[in-house]
Amino acid sequence: MMPPLRSEVLDLVASLFPGARLSPIAGDASTRTFLRVVPPSGPTRIVMDYGAPFEAETDDVRLWRIFSSAGLPVAVLEHVAPGAGCLVLEDLGDTTLERALGDSTSGTHNSMEALYGEAVALALEIAIRGTEALARTDRSRSPALDAARFRFEMDFFLEHYVAGLRAIASPPQPLREALYDLADRAADCPRPVLCHRDFHSRNLMVRDDGSLAMVDIQDARRGPLGYDLASLVYDSYAEVPPDLARRSIEAYRTGLATPPDPDTFAARLAIVASQRLIKALGTFGYQATRLGRTRYLEGV
Repeated sequence: MMPPLRSEVLDLVASLFPGARLSPIAGDASTRTFLRVVPPSGPTRIVMDYGAPFEAETDDVRLWRIFSSAGLPVAVLEHVAPGAGCLVLEDLGDTTLERALGDSTSGTHNSMEALYGEAVALALEIAIRGTEALARTDRSRSPALDAARFRFEMDFFLEHYVAGLRAIASPPQPLREALYDLADRAADCPRPVLCHRDFHSRNLMVRDDGSLAMVDIQDARRGPLGYDLASLVYDSYAEVPPDLARRSIEAYRTGLATPPDPDTFAARLAIVASQRLIKALGTFGYQATRLGRTRYLEGV
């Protein structure tokens, strides 16, 4: 059930968009609340409500500046309201890549091939232009998808998926050691790049002109080359045909300024993808067992 709207948010919307109505938008694995502002005329907007006032810039704002400076497609940030505890953003619509992939079979949207071609090109832009933009900021070194972070995610998997969802109270120590080894290998990347971190079909929006834009960018950080590609082609929410996955991987590899050896790149991608998929299982277990969001079991 949607919690009551805070008076600070209502007052802000009334001042910016007199006569507008608000409608809730279902969020994903977020603690924030999202509302669509429908004014009497003109375009709709999105309110991102943090639930309380804030003082320093939020990660959403910091990362928006980095993505925007790199020319990467994200919603325009129209208003920052620390006192009201919310942001006002451009409305990118309701068509996620996940939804568009379903529609593509009926011809109402671009084909799956074209959609993934756009997504791979965008993943490359994040790794290339986004990394250059990140390097110009104080976030260039931290936070990062490094060995410590990946080990934390493996522990999270053991706690919330193995012990929580699967009710295996004492996971064997060799399993933990193997997961830590995987975490260390995934982090051992000579070419770290900016990663969206959750670059999957529910966080890519298909705009009316067929172009893609990203949402949920607040966790972006430096990490292994190919991490976003792994999120895309080994998506927990969308089934990518093997041939399309292979073509997407090759398009990403050859799109790099200095393409790595195909076999080496494939081996590295398999390690990164394995770590990420295990991390996703931990998230699904937590959402289902701790927060009661059983819809996440669809991704298991």
